[in-house]
Amino acid sequence: MLSLANSFNLDDLKDFFNKAENFLNKKISKNEFIVDCKIDGVSLSLTYQNNKLVKSLTRGDGIIGEDVTRNVSNIIGIPKKLKYCKSNLIEIRGEVFFNRDDFNLLNQQLDEKSQFSNPRNAASGSLRQIDNNITENRPLRFIPHGYGHISNDNEFISYESFLEFCSKNEFLLSNLSKKFNNFEKINIYINEIEKIRNEIPFDIDGMVVKVNSIKDQIDLGNTSKYPRWALAAKFNAEKALTKVLKIDLQVGRTGAITPVARLNPINIGGVMVSNATLHNFDEIKKKDIRINDSVWVKRAGDVIPYISEVDKSKREKNNQEFKIPNKCPCGKFQIIKLNNETVQRCNGGSKCPYQYVESLKHFVSKKAMNIDGLGEKQIEKFIELKFISKKLDIYYLDRHKKEIINLEGFGQKSYDNLILSIEKSKRTTLSRFIFSLGLRYVGENNSELLANYFQSKENFKSLISSEDLNLELENIDGLGNKATNSFSEYFKNKGQLSEAISILNLLDIEIIKDDNRSSNESILFTGTLSELSRDRAKDLAKKKGFKIASNVSSKLNYLVFGEKPGSKLKKAQELKVKTLTEKEFLELIN
Repeated sequence: MLSLANSFNLDDLKDFFNKAENFLNKKISKNEFIVDCKIDGVSLSLTYQNNKLVKSLTRGDGIIGEDVTRNVSNIIGIPKKLKYCKSNLIEIRGEVFFNRDDFNLLNQQLDEKSQFSNPRNAASGSLRQIDNNITENRPLRFIPHGYGHISNDNEFISYESFLEFCSKNEFLLSNLSKKFNNFEKINIYINEIEKIRNEIPFDIDGMVVKVNSIKDQIDLGNTSKYPRWALAAKFNAEKALTKVLKIDLQVGRTGAITPVARLNPINIGGVMVSNATLHNFDEIKKKDIRINDSVWVKRAGDVIPYISEVDKSKREKNNQEFKIPNKCPCGKFQIIKLNNETVQRCNGGSKCPYQYVESLKHFVSKKAMNIDGLGEKQIEKFIELKFISKKLDIYYLDRHKKEIINLEGFGQKSYDNLILSIEKSKRTTLSRFIFSLGLRYVGENNSELLANYFQSKENFKSLISSEDLNLELENIDGLGNKATNSFSEYFKNKGQLSEAISILNLLDIEIIKDDNRSSNESILFTGTLSELSRDRAKDLAKKKGFKIASNVSSKLNYLVFGEKPGSKLKKAQELKVKTLTEKEFLELIN
């Protein structure tokens, strides 16, 4: 299950779907879109086999979810059997949530310590109960928003037909979905729903705009982060007035210094907020934020709190301007500002204790190595006790079994769970491992690009040790110079190279295989294609197992050329690289 890209205004909406049309190289079918509520709940996947519900999984990290099949039998809006379905196997995706009245009633029945802060947390906690009797006695609801795997490709021709399918099979629906073929009207409807959001019985934090045509959805596909055919139109953030108590500095794993305002706690949209990001020092200066100022705090996209403005009418005369420090909070290194960058950074690198700790936290995080039971406090404690001094040490924590069991808050069970989680983390993907290293400019998307290029941990180990690493990286389409330099510089450090190889030797990483005959063959596009956009052509090639090259070399297998191909065609001919017209390329992949 992927997340959705966000929009906050009409321009964002138009821009997103204009890019979708550019990708398709044509208009979206009938220019039809379905708009429905973005429910603020817990994502759930339901699998029906031969029309019977057989499995229920939470979203988890988007790839691996938690099995909650025992807990969904009494959820309102989940049929145990499908009456009208042509597919032998179908996965229905949606949101589990509480109506606000049911949430308030639940909290009244719980003692103060057990009460939930908001309906979403209550839904998550209730759905994942070990005792399914507790879940069964709580009035959870489910509304579908899409489908995943399906055995019959002809089940739906449009998203509208999917909603009709859901209605026939007695799933709950929001009853607020509408079809549009005009962005201005879509935006008006989103604003109308925002005005009445508190009258809707359940929490929503925006609306979702989806391409109606299923064929267009399939052709558009996904990026590594989100589908190209659906967009979350977020509502304006809720805000509240409070006071800045102090301003602290946080140091990220790449040295970025982020000022954070510590606030007098305030309730915003059902969540107690005591911290707000100030983004960077320029932001403090621009908004003239001072300690003891009264400030308006918003939750961006109803998630990240930030200060929108200072109420200067309430400012006291002795409120001093914030002075930008010269040194990192660690006290050992200078804060520097690089050219063309807004963010200021500590120049200590891995020698800065804060960056070092943050890099370890990132390594074990959910989207990286995903080691449960090793949170911020545990990592800081293990560093203090010298159980951990580098990433590799995490895999040898069993050497400190006795000391860990005797720690406050631990014990035998917590220790066993931690070791089990570490063992489970060893079975992972190459992209997760690359992402876990926490390299600057190498996020999830670039980690995926690199993993698809290297394909196996053996290739990876060989190439990161190679003098030709930079040449190899330059041939990865979509990997920019900054990411290339960051990646190669990291492995020039012999200690970091050695540690990476040692960790890889402990990991069970499945080789990225492709059954297509074109697997491992490289292809490059140049010139203007007539039927396909460049991005669409690349996407089709990737699906057939091709590696997308970024330059012409003797290693290139194919060069596909359109109008005005430029010097690349000439160079390919000189190197005797096979060249294809757009028509020949389509014949090749089909």
